[in-house]
Amino acid sequence: MNLRCAAVFACCLSAAIGLPGQTGSAPQPQAEQVETGTVSVPIADSDTAPFDRIEAAGPHTFLRHYKIRLLPVSSFPQLPKPVAQELTDRGCMIPQTYEAREPENVIHGSFEKKGSDDWATLCSIRGVTTLYVFFQSNLTVPIPLRHQPDSQWLGVEWSLDYGSAWGIAARAARLLPASTHADHDGIEDAFIEKSSTIYYFQEGRWTTLDGSQ
Repeated sequence: MNLRCAAVFACCLSAAIGLPGQTGSAPQPQAEQVETGTVSVPIADSDTAPFDRIEAAGPHTFLRHYKIRLLPVSSFPQLPKPVAQELTDRGCMIPQTYEAREPENVIHGSFEKKGSDDWATLCSIRGVTTLYVFFQSNLTVPIPLRHQPDSQWLGVEWSLDYGSAWGIAARAARLLPASTHADHDGIEDAFIEKSSTIYYFQEGRWTTLDGSQ
């Protein structure tokens, strides 16, 4: 084997077995990120905001800056390995609400049936977030309930830029409307301080309930 052939062989072998310093196909660890941008909002929604934080966008609107904090899947070590792997493979980052004081928007409960061990999470990819549910019966197949742009639901605290106002939580059966005869948990999908919807899985399909009840 001449020197040129030997070099090519060594390079191919290194790539195949993943020697240190080589780039493989396995996902790399992700770091916390911040998604930024501007949105146009009605003047009424900017009345209480400091004037140095807003810009005129038209006769009835202002431009408001937003910052959405995104956490990597590794920030949620409680996730089962198949779920964490699926989210990582998709490139998911978990959006945090502007109220967050600890990692959130990954929830655990019995969403498929009484006693099941299920998970739900928000997953942001390239500026769009999807609400996924993982049933214990098949943790490698996420169920997408809905999706929307990251900037669609925003909220703000005094003197701060806008941040995400999309939050999810497990809603216990005892807190669901009596008419559903619920015996397991629902998923509360909330536009913080605005509205909320409950997703409840029953008889093989999802139903929606008014979360304000």
